[in-house]
Amino acid sequence: MRSIRSFANDDRHVMVKHSTIYPSPEELEAVQNMVSTVECALKHVSDWLDETNKGTKTEGETEVKKDEAVDTYSKDQGGRTLCGVMRIGLVAKGLLIKDDMDLELVLMCKDKPTETLLNTVKDNLPIQIQKLTEEKYQVEQCVDEASIIIRNTKEPTLTLKVILTSPLIRDELEKKDGEKVALKDPPDLLDRQKCLNALASLRHAKWFQARANGLKSCVIVLRILRDLCNRVPTWAPLKGWPLELICEKSIGTCNRPLGAGEALRRVMECLASGILLPGGPGLHDPCERDPTDALSYMTIQQKEDITHSAQHALRLSAFGQIYKVLEMDPLPSSKPFQKYSWSVTDKEGECFIGGGLLDSKAIDLMNALMRLNQIRPGLQYKLLSQSGPVHAPVFTMSVDVDGTTYEASGPSKKTAKLHVAVKVLQAMGYPTGFDADIECMSSDEKSDNEGKNETVSSNSSNNTGNSTTETSSTLEVRTQGPILTASGKNPVMELNEKRRGLKYELISETGGSHDKRFVMEVEVDGQKFRGAGPNKKVAKASAALAALEKLFSGPNAANNKKKKIIPQAKGVVNTAVSAAVQAVRGRGRGALTRGAFVGATAAPGYIAPGYGAPYGYSTAAPAYGLPKRMVLLPVMKFPTYPVPHYSFF
Repeated sequence: MRSIRSFANDDRHVMVKHSTIYPSPEELEAVQNMVSTVECALKHVSDWLDETNKGTKTEGETEVKKDEAVDTYSKDQGGRTLCGVMRIGLVAKGLLIKDDMDLELVLMCKDKPTETLLNTVKDNLPIQIQKLTEEKYQVEQCVDEASIIIRNTKEPTLTLKVILTSPLIRDELEKKDGEKVALKDPPDLLDRQKCLNALASLRHAKWFQARANGLKSCVIVLRILRDLCNRVPTWAPLKGWPLELICEKSIGTCNRPLGAGEALRRVMECLASGILLPGGPGLHDPCERDPTDALSYMTIQQKEDITHSAQHALRLSAFGQIYKVLEMDPLPSSKPFQKYSWSVTDKEGECFIGGGLLDSKAIDLMNALMRLNQIRPGLQYKLLSQSGPVHAPVFTMSVDVDGTTYEASGPSKKTAKLHVAVKVLQAMGYPTGFDADIECMSSDEKSDNEGKNETVSSNSSNNTGNSTTETSSTLEVRTQGPILTASGKNPVMELNEKRRGLKYELISETGGSHDKRFVMEVEVDGQKFRGAGPNKKVAKASAALAALEKLFSGPNAANNKKKKIIPQAKGVVNTAVSAAVQAVRGRGRGALTRGAFVGATAAPGYIAPGYGAPYGYSTAAPAYGLPKRMVLLPVMKFPTYPVPHYSFF
């Protein structure tokens, strides 16, 4: 199983690659303006067509009876020539990437679309567009594609395709054998298959919005794979609807949300397993009534090439070379090597924050903040702005000193705050002894400090005038190594020795897949203790450590310590059992490890302790057998007692 660190590294590479292929805000704004303008213009074309048809009909119906005229009018109002316009393809699914922005709309018609209707819409559409905007658009018709092509005349260059179709075409195909179509098709009917493909694209868009849009990282992975299909010819046949089905099925079947890197690896695993190869399960199209394979158009060679390429990409990802799959430069490591300790201060000149030993440069920065707090206590730091992408934010902090405002930026609020202190000290003439462009915070501190109150070490907080003390019982241990108590034991294990049967509850789970933060809670002797960490195990250990420090350290240790006493039994049985128990204890531990309690109350059908059977077991043993890891006593001979029906084993 791969470590969380490797998945976080994959997430960083995927997100950086995604930021390079995602359209710029200017391009997205141009797409939105063009699509909205054409949609509104098509609505005006529909209104114009209805008014024209209504005018031609009323001129030839002057001698119709009154009630028949009412019926005819209601029928005309019930269906417009153009029923509506809907977005399909990349626009509806949100899968646009740079250099691959195919914009598509579907224009639904009441009757089967004809070439005459296509020409009518094409001729009137530019007039309606001019009424809405001053921008120039080129409008062309494409009879073979049953569509109208619209292009803008300024950068970025965009092309929008409006496809005409009607539900009647699909209804006609679903007629049972023997049924006859009431109306004959017009002679200039548009390509039937193009209209059916447009209806299928509409179903695909609705399915995608209902099933895939809500999956975490699914849209990001699809954009990454669409870029891969554009770059690598081997992957080109998979582009489109089959790729969307595979991603939704791969990511949606996981029992937890996935980060971008892990989701991409899961899709590669699915393809590398051979689902595309002959004899495999194939790819079922959920938007078709009849069983349909969405990969039926691909050749066997194309399927084998994609499977081979996915296996190669999966090997590169497993060896930490996902940047080769994405065709990008490797990113530098975001977590430098750090040492950790439990104490607040250790050797002279070393400062600890949150359990982590900072390097000498970070120590200088922290000393700068401490020094400024000593010189000018009570300074208020303000967050001016936050910019940059989600995976690499830039924070700008400021502070007012004697009427002068100092500003500085950094990858986290704490780093920016430290750089502000550097500037203030330099302006005041105090020596700093470090460079201004030091990078001193790890990626964990960057993400955890966002949206939280910054904390400093106890030495600096005691010197500030408005310092507050933490009263919460939550303990967060930021460490990469194992969490141990002062005696070198796991906190959960040691607390379990003192108080058995404790239950740990998950209070909250925040952060992304590569920066999770869990909060666990445990109740001990009526008091609740919380612990936080990057995973449940660390958070659980932190909560146990908080309980140990509160209840079993210092003066509280003697009051809360429970002694485990072995019940005394009379006779030679007691002597033998006591000797056996003392022999198996080991390390001076006062109780049997994970065995039955000697002083436990006997259940129905068991012998009470001290009645010949020292552990409370009789010949009527439970059906599930003896408990695991129970200490087995050697067989010994005892004087004859008046209880011959009972034995040890």
